[in-house]
Amino acid sequence: MGSKIMIDLETVVVRSGAVLDASVGDETVLMSMETGTYYALKVTSRAIWDRLATPMRVRDLCAELADAYRAPPETVEADTLAFLNYLEAHQMIERQA
Repeated sequence: MGSKIMIDLETVVVRSGAVLDASVGDETVLMSMETGTYYALKVTSRAIWDRLATPMRVRDLCAELADAYRAPPETVEADTLAFLNYLEAHQMIERQA
């Protein structure tokens, strides 16, 4: 198994079409139709998911989040990249050309 290149700030990502989502109270619940696995997203992770309804460059996503949460860009970038790489590893998002 070859190593995959990690998502970076120039990567364009979008939600996978194989994921269903629903709002339940203050959470967004995701279900992978491929694996049957459920995930619950809150606050910031939910905000990221909402923004990925259409393809978005990670750099732009991070800038929006830093502005919305008045957080240091470096912190937002590190946390967002970690979360997006997690989502990709679980086939919840896809890369766009």
